[in-house]
Amino acid sequence: MNDGGHGDALRLKDILWAISALDRHRSGGRESFDADELLRHFVWKQIEIIGEAASKIGPEVRKAHPEVAWRQIIGMRNRLVHGYSSVDWETLWLVFSEETIRLRPQIEAILSRLDAHGSGEV
Repeated sequence: MNDGGHGDALRLKDILWAISALDRHRSGGRESFDADELLRHFVWKQIEIIGEAASKIGPEVRKAHPEVAWRQIIGMRNRLVHGYSSVDWETLWLVFSEETIRLRPQIEAILSRLDAHGSGEV
């Protein structure tokens, strides 16, 4: 069912919301991340949210935007949800400190195109 891109726009906004939440907690750097269990679990949850939202974005949008590492984003979510007993904190740190920063402008650009067209065109 084609929802005219509205569902995709909402999921993209969910991704941006989670990235913004991460941005507010990035200033402490690696030392803070390593020392703060609550921060690590907060980061974990936000990355899960990003992956879940990405998995709900339609295949048309994902195919039209190969610059976004959709498969890896969704795969990370799956590892965090299903492999919770063996979280790789180093990888989580890299996603938090680097990958989500790179992801923001990509998602903003896609959302801007969807909003501009209003028709679900990507």
